Amino acid sequence: MTNSSSSPLGFGQVHSIALSEPAQPSERLQALRRLIDKVSGQMGSSEVGKTSIPGLTFYRMTGLGTPTYCIYEPCVAIILQGAKEITFGEEAREFGQGSFFVTSVDIPTLARMTAASEQTPYLSVVLKLDLSILNEVIQSLEPPKQEVSSNARGFASGAASTEMLDAFARLATLTERPLEAGLMADLIKREICVRLLLSSAGPWLRSVARDGYRDKGIVRAIEWLKLHYEKPLHVADLAERSGMATSTLHHNFRKLTGTSPVQYQKSLRLQAARSLMLTERVDVNTAALRVGYESVAQFSREYARRFGAPPSREIKQARENGGAV
Repeated sequence: MTNSSSSPLGFGQVHSIALSEPAQPSERLQALRRLIDKVSGQMGSSEVGKTSIPGLTFYRMTGLGTPTYCIYEPCVAIILQGAKEITFGEEAREFGQGSFFVTSVDIPTLARMTAASEQTPYLSVVLKLDLSILNEVIQSLEPPKQEVSSNARGFASGAASTEMLDAFARLATLTERPLEAGLMADLIKREICVRLLLSSAGPWLRSVARDGYRDKGIVRAIEWLKLHYEKPLHVADLAERSGMATSTLHHNFRKLTGTSPVQYQKSLRLQAARSLMLTERVDVNTAALRVGYESVAQFSREYARRFGAPPSREIKQARENGGAV
């Protein structure tokens, strides 16, 4: 069921993707509860659970908190409990229990919990996509006779099937069985790719592979920005590196990521600076200079606009709240 309402963050329409328990088939609900039990049992009271399976991470939140900025790598995420609103560029979507989203490029987002409490914490599972496995699965499947091409944007979403939930539950089980994990984790990741291709996101994933984003200019531009975010950005030079005109770069970059190259670089710089201050405990001036800012005052202004408080105060609050990056 999809509902639309005005976004409380002012980003236009919020498209709600959520399934209430009474509307779920009992088999699917049982699969969802099995996965919830697996994740809850391993998480305890932790907020982030990095597992022994490469690319598999669990998340747990007990309060709504404030909106947070992050950059999603290519991944698939399933919301198991609670709800979260995520803004991809200018498009806000609310994901409820049993829904998933999948991203194809590193995409900046603004995330806000909309349902989470001590009694019913928000729970999710995120798996980094192995695009080589995904492409192998696509090549092995018989192509559909007629398939509508989807928009060239960086994400798609839908409702997780019983089979997808079961595959994630089996992958979560392997975190406690290292010998089996070494033999079976990639097989289950391959199955998850199959389940994604059979879902409502399947046509979009096939179009991503067919259009070859990994070989196209926009992805080359994103990769360059990730590696050189601290360097001055000249959009004309970035366009030349990407093999396209400046106007084409702007149009396609925004279409895929929801933002401009300049704003994308700013997101990378601010995230990197926050990580430096939290994990390496560098001061504000050092963090600003290391990520490429020439003016510490400008850095502080942009940081406060992004994270809701000046750097020193926001970092102090983050450390008091557990230091999550």
